[in-house]
Amino acid sequence: MMPPGLGTHVRAAVGFGTLAVGLLLLTILGGPSVGSAVAAVHSPARGLAVSAQPSGNTSINDAVDLTGSSPSASFPAGTVLRVSWRFTMNSTTSATQATIYLPQLQAVFPATPAPVQIFLNSQNITGGFGLTISAASGAVTLHNATTFNKTGRVTFTSELAALMGSEPFGDLVVLPQWNWSVTTPAGVTTTSGWGPSPPPTIHPALVATLQSLVPKSLTPPAPVTACLTGPLQGRTFSLHAETPKPVDDFVANTTRDPIGGPSTFCLTIVILANITPQPLLIHIWDYESVTLLLYIEKVTVTNGSGEGTNGTGPDWTEYADVAIVVGAVGVGIAVLVLLRRQPPESSPPAPTRLPPTGTPVGPTPSTPTPTGRSGPGR
Repeated sequence: MMPPGLGTHVRAAVGFGTLAVGLLLLTILGGPSVGSAVAAVHSPARGLAVSAQPSGNTSINDAVDLTGSSPSASFPAGTVLRVSWRFTMNSTTSATQATIYLPQLQAVFPATPAPVQIFLNSQNITGGFGLTISAASGAVTLHNATTFNKTGRVTFTSELAALMGSEPFGDLVVLPQWNWSVTTPAGVTTTSGWGPSPPPTIHPALVATLQSLVPKSLTPPAPVTACLTGPLQGRTFSLHAETPKPVDDFVANTTRDPIGGPSTFCLTIVILANITPQPLLIHIWDYESVTLLLYIEKVTVTNGSGEGTNGTGPDWTEYADVAIVVGAVGVGIAVLVLLRRQPPESSPPAPTRLPPTGTPVGPTPSTPTPTGRSGPGR
């Protein structure tokens, strides 16, 4: 029979354990799935299939911002997805050639089990006006069978960072086009064709080269300094720091390099003490006749020991997991303590021992034991 009072504690422990298991299952099911099922693979018909051309538009800061149709098919592992692009340079000045400074470009294809991304490194290209110039392409090999979203739109973008050129803003015109191609291990190629047609018009910002950005890791409060070089005299620049989650452009410094000023121009902002460990986005803007975002860099805020976070921080499921583990351990310890405090159910109560009666046997010590001692040698 269960001792009185123990059943109440056990029932409470069982109820808490059931709640803990339920929360644990909820967090597991609510978390990111692992090993998602992949749709059946259907190879496209052999030969060269051309789908709708990519379309495009440009943003107000004259970044590359193009969209296009998806491959709209399934492809096996080992398939190579490639992105290529080209542009034509025109000028309103008498110059014969110009240099285009291209930021890092990114292509994103919506797909299952995960979107496919291709990054194209930044580069500088010098060419003559009126010529169509091919930029460096990018490619990725699919490690898993992949199904592309038939209704999704592919994006090809410089992620808000502006193209820059060696001619003043408005004097240089860039007309970009791009395409993608998919080649299966069997040698079957599918391509989008070059597009958009006609291409959009981009006016690159006048070049300003990022010479340095320091530090890349800091413990607040601390300054961040960006230094630019190039034809900077008479131009206004702005340095911003932004938290990505939640988005908050929390500090900025806008300064004009005067006519006759230095060709290396630096701006500084201070990251405040209340900014928690996370990556920050550092934006460098050029304020001309239009606002141009020249660079996006990352600076990591640490906690003083050099440790930062991925910027997203733990979500409620992570806190729930910790609470469940701690709570389960606590319940186990509590039940163990209660069980140890109760006597075994099969053991009868210990008999009461009475002091013996009669005269003690043995000699009576002539010297009493000193107070505080239990006998010789203690």
